[in-house]
Amino acid sequence: MRSIVKSDLVKPFLISSLIVFLAACSGTPNEPQPYTLAVAHINDHHSHLLPTANRSIRVGDETYKVETGGFARVAAQIDVIRARHENMLTLHAGDAITGTLFYTLFKGEADAALMNHVCFDAMELGNHEFDNGDSGLKQFLDFLSLSNCATVVLGANVQPEVGVSALTQKTRWDSFKPYAVFERGGEKIGLIGLDIAVKTKQSSQPDRTTEFADEYETALYYIRELQGLGIEKIGLLTHIQYRNDLDLAARLPAVDFIIGGDSHTLLGDYTKHGLNAVGPYPMPVMNADNQLVCIGHAWEYSQAVGEMVIEFAGDDVANCGGQAHVLVAEDAPQAIAQLPQFAAIAEQAEAKKLIVSYQDQLDSLTTEVIATVADRLCLRRMGPATSDSCGIGRQSDAHRVVAEAFLASAPQADFALQNGGGVRAEIAPGDFTIADAYRLLPFANTLVEVQITGAELHTVLEQALDYALSDSGSDGAYPHGAGIRFDVDLTAEFGSRFSAIQVWQEDSWQPLDDTKTYTMITNSFLAGGSDGWRLLGELELAGKVTDTYVNYAQSFVDWIRTTKTIKRPTDHSTQRYESGS
Repeated sequence: MRSIVKSDLVKPFLISSLIVFLAACSGTPNEPQPYTLAVAHINDHHSHLLPTANRSIRVGDETYKVETGGFARVAAQIDVIRARHENMLTLHAGDAITGTLFYTLFKGEADAALMNHVCFDAMELGNHEFDNGDSGLKQFLDFLSLSNCATVVLGANVQPEVGVSALTQKTRWDSFKPYAVFERGGEKIGLIGLDIAVKTKQSSQPDRTTEFADEYETALYYIRELQGLGIEKIGLLTHIQYRNDLDLAARLPAVDFIIGGDSHTLLGDYTKHGLNAVGPYPMPVMNADNQLVCIGHAWEYSQAVGEMVIEFAGDDVANCGGQAHVLVAEDAPQAIAQLPQFAAIAEQAEAKKLIVSYQDQLDSLTTEVIATVADRLCLRRMGPATSDSCGIGRQSDAHRVVAEAFLASAPQADFALQNGGGVRAEIAPGDFTIADAYRLLPFANTLVEVQITGAELHTVLEQALDYALSDSGSDGAYPHGAGIRFDVDLTAEFGSRFSAIQVWQEDSWQPLDDTKTYTMITNSFLAGGSDGWRLLGELELAGKVTDTYVNYAQSFVDWIRTTKTIKRPTDHSTQRYESGS
């Protein structure tokens, strides 16, 4: 046995003293350490790169018309947020593409260029990223990769078939990842991406072999994987709708924050200003561990940027803070500019220059010929022609092909209906351009899906006709369709004017079943109950209307590119029309 010398006795004392000294400097070893993470985020910009003119914003008794949003303001606001936070993530919660001519003509190149300019840390795949199949999404992701920005694309529950899909030629994670781990201020943050499963599979157009796993089960699996890596600060970047984020947060353990999209939800103190907000920003809820979770959404169409500030005590959230910023022009009235929930900000010069470079190309590209029209397709808002505008006794050809395009864009729908006033031009024979499509369908409408029973559909048709016939109404309410047909008798009483209603199903015309629920595709204007289609407004409030956010003119462009030649239709939805005159 060796002898103990003085130095051996002193070493333990010195070590223990050092531990006490360090503990005194840093606090009790078991005391949770504070840490703050900021997240700048957008979602659902849908190729809306330009500002919105003349949006109404109310302050007190005054209503102002102001310019709002635009991607150049998004870039400017993110710069402001980055300047005031040390530890930060910049996130996009999906549906970057489809919705305007910027996507129709540039197939995601313009969106990717602006996103690369902003330099997002991560983006989640949304349902509309699949609108042009897996190969269309791959094209957009290729554009997104053409920079040093290295945005991580997420999609934990997206399952393309390896070796078949353009997204997964070699492995499942060729084009995107299930999660990413970021280090900020010495802390590791795990971020899991989730796309809305059923909606993407049924209402978008992924490859037939591409599947989408359950959101909850997928999230739980990767939460456990991150915890196995020693990561306890965990966020979800989702495109599954606000109400599903609330549900997921309550069911999952260990989640600290959720940045979401798909439902185009505005959070914050905006309702009194005439904007439809559904709750505070951020929304604080509790997870399955009874720990605080911060949830943030940032509206739509490049109109807002979320700034979430998460304060941690150790690995648990101590406070959800921050502010959603609706972007307004720098010369907005002072009454608006002084409000904390509005950001009066100039467009970032570099981003604006980039947008203008694409906008200049639109002028020439919209003259591109995309189809040939074999015969003149006439236009008549209501009923058969009584003159030679369409040929005596003939229905509107333009409305018929528009409804057909709507139905083709929504393979899950049973039939399409369109109002007479929604189509604004006849279609002349000869070359047909993109500009022609936007003259035909000039409004800012989107396509929506409506879950409607046969009995409800009959009521809607009667309401539309009643409005078309009323002194204070408009013949633009008259219904035109595809995949549906009916007889009309104006001399009958309300409730009996439509008869012999049939829907095309299983390769034959089937009588309308009052008790069956059908999927109807129509435009967002009607879905709000406008033009006398009142019951649709009630169905929307009941949660039976789903906005696809596909611009209705774009759906026509997509259809006509495939069709190549537009022929005069031989059949129309109105089979027999009795006016009594």
